[in-house]
Amino acid sequence: MEFVTLDSTSFLFAASFLGSIGNALSVILGLGMVIFFHELGHFAVAKWCDVHVERFSIGIGPIIWSRQKGETEYALSALPFGGYVKMLGQDDMDPNQMTSDEIAENPRSYSAKKVWQRMAIITAGVTMNVITGFMFFAIAYRNGVVELTPIVGQAVPGMPAWEAGINAGDRIAKINGTKIHNFEDINQAIILSSGQVNLSGTHADGTAFDYSIAPKQGKTVRMIGVIPASSTKISDQIPDDEADAQIAIKGLAAEHASQKFMPGDQVTSVNGKAVTYLSDMSYETARLAAEEVTYEIDRPVLDKDGKPAEPASFEKVSITVPPMKMRSLGLWMTIGPVTSIREGSLAQKAGLKLDDQITMVDELVVSKDIDPLRLPNYFSDHANQEVTVTVKRQTGTDGLEEVKLVITPTDAPGWSERPASMTSPLPIPAIGAGFHVNNFVANIVPGSEASRVEKLQADQQITKVFLQHPDPSKIIKDQLGDTEVSEFDFEKFESAEAVPGRANWAFIYWMIQQVPNRDIRLQVQDASESKNEFAFELKSNDKVDDWYMPIRGIDGFERDVMIRKAESWGDASSLALRHTKSSGINIYMTLRSLFTGNLNVRALSGPLGIVSIGYQVADHGVTKLLMFLGFLSINLAVLNFLPIPVLDGGHMVFLIWEAVARKKPSPKVINIAHGIGLIFIISLFVFVLYLDIFVNRLGFGG
Repeated sequence: MEFVTLDSTSFLFAASFLGSIGNALSVILGLGMVIFFHELGHFAVAKWCDVHVERFSIGIGPIIWSRQKGETEYALSALPFGGYVKMLGQDDMDPNQMTSDEIAENPRSYSAKKVWQRMAIITAGVTMNVITGFMFFAIAYRNGVVELTPIVGQAVPGMPAWEAGINAGDRIAKINGTKIHNFEDINQAIILSSGQVNLSGTHADGTAFDYSIAPKQGKTVRMIGVIPASSTKISDQIPDDEADAQIAIKGLAAEHASQKFMPGDQVTSVNGKAVTYLSDMSYETARLAAEEVTYEIDRPVLDKDGKPAEPASFEKVSITVPPMKMRSLGLWMTIGPVTSIREGSLAQKAGLKLDDQITMVDELVVSKDIDPLRLPNYFSDHANQEVTVTVKRQTGTDGLEEVKLVITPTDAPGWSERPASMTSPLPIPAIGAGFHVNNFVANIVPGSEASRVEKLQADQQITKVFLQHPDPSKIIKDQLGDTEVSEFDFEKFESAEAVPGRANWAFIYWMIQQVPNRDIRLQVQDASESKNEFAFELKSNDKVDDWYMPIRGIDGFERDVMIRKAESWGDASSLALRHTKSSGINIYMTLRSLFTGNLNVRALSGPLGIVSIGYQVADHGVTKLLMFLGFLSINLAVLNFLPIPVLDGGHMVFLIWEAVARKKPSPKVINIAHGIGLIFIISLFVFVLYLDIFVNRLGFGG
């Protein structure tokens, strides 16, 4: 029997926590390198302790190539997801060899060696992984590692960061007192935290903040709802034949720009206002929604081969984009409750509370005199003026009271912040609150296409929305991709959201605005006892006369990144040491989060997941590969040293037992422990494959 360390399965467990890079070949080669160094550690120390090593194999399963050199056979096996060192007197498939007196009589057997020697052999694999992980990190930092800046591009409405007061452009410096170096640190710190977290940093205007935030538990991980910042540069990696479709969203105003936006363009100002981040540009565009907007651009000068000239130079370009009216459905829906209020906001100071339902603004009855979707614009249009807000508020178990509040809003433009998902609220940026819009019809606009649908009446419920391309033979890429029909099912969305909650019609309305070239098919349920359903289509492109899109439909902007490059090998070693330490701590905290329920097991992935992600992020260069290998090495070291029988950590437990008790564990104890360990490892392997195929929908799972 061969001694198989099952490092392959340990790797799969480790890989559950990784975001893979490169293509499938990079993943396989990376796995082979990490396993090689791990097994090399076992092999080298075993030789140093004069243990007879019968075989050194990279890969597991059937041997496809081997060569005998001295007493050791060196082999490559068919499956690259593991490796093993076969030593005399050690076989996980036959644990009795550990206690065999006959084998122990051979002075070159593993079991004949002193406890400290066997401990050295067992720990050599993980020690080698830590050393090689550190080396990979050091080389990567010496070459320069691209990292996302720790700057917020968007605080998702309704999420904890938004409610606390985090804004686009804010820089997060510390979380729970630990320094944040890049945006990945933010996500990692939140995912692996427990209880409330403390965020400190600086707002975009330079003022300091210090917030205590309780993350929300999503379906897989804890989150506070922050998205990394994007620059105002359009990616220069977009292929020329896809540039038009990826940069100017079909059907939106950018299609009618004075000239085309090009890969590599960097927007420097909007109507003369300088912009640094995409969030700055988006805010200005929303503020000028009803106006023609001129974007000043730095465009790279190209050489005769169509590549950026060396040295780099830029030409100034001005591109003008007209405004575009919002698409009308001819339907106003009933307003839902207030579901989110920002800390310290005007809404909070005025006395607005969660679950309040806004029924009137000034003298306008919501859903009768004003579309609830236009409330964000109403408040911004009345900036610095007192607005009387009438709300219905629950009192006790059955009662409702009418409360009047007076709020003086700011000029923060309506729809400059938008629902980020089916269950997130529609924000009113001018007062700092968010509300839901129900999927029940309140008003049908006279003269609209919807008004000509005889069966359509007030109080009916829209249950499904289908956005379908009018001519499937001429599908063009838009915000919904290349799909012929996109379905939005209210009931399914409420249970499928990453952060479950009440469905919001405002999100569907915004999706409709982003794909104005698509026909709309609505499935409606009667308000009657029988609850009959029927469907109808809206094909017109009716527009709302005085309501304009807050975006122009320009896409393809790069994330805001920085290059962290060590100036010397000493600096590289320092950065690598920090990264090695944080990787080890984070994998421990990840395990803790799994056991405490703060991390859902559905966040794990197996080998198919690694390969799938690898394809998606291929061609990211040698530095990315080195960081991947380093992270993989550290994770393999930590996970392989868990006290699980058949893993290195399990062997160490038996050796500690022997050192303390001064005798080897009985064959019965070892056999039972190894049996449990094998069942656990095999079950884990099957489980992550199940997640890949049936949960994450990879491979043959669809």
